[in-house]
Amino acid sequence: MDFIDRVKDYLETNFELNASIVTPLLSTKSSSIAIRQTPSSPNSRYMTGKTMNFSFQVLVKDLSVVTANSTIQEIFKGLDGLGKGSIASNDGSFIMIKCECTTLPNWVEKTDKNEHIFTAIFNAEISV
Repeated sequence: MDFIDRVKDYLETNFELNASIVTPLLSTKSSSIAIRQTPSSPNSRYMTGKTMNFSFQVLVKDLSVVTANSTIQEIFKGLDGLGKGSIASNDGSFIMIKCECTTLPNWVEKTDKNEHIFTAIFNAEISV
């Protein structure tokens, strides 16, 4: 399934970000954005098929607390509330039904290199 790659493409295409997006870990550069899958609840089964909860985390790191915070806020606004078909699979492996933020953007830590890390967690309901 290419869901993480398509979210990455969606963000890089539609938003002016301060760094390129990598997966699953933040890079060693002082400005970095990472996206990775997180544990989620089991699938739901319906007569017409099944849906899957796909949870993922976005992390933003920057030397500037203002830049890191504004970047994660922009990503939050861009992903929270996305509707059906907003993000499409390149290989037909999923159909996105909706995407919602489950953990609002928040400061995580300041690294030993004085970089500030912020995160937000999202859940996408996808049909597989």
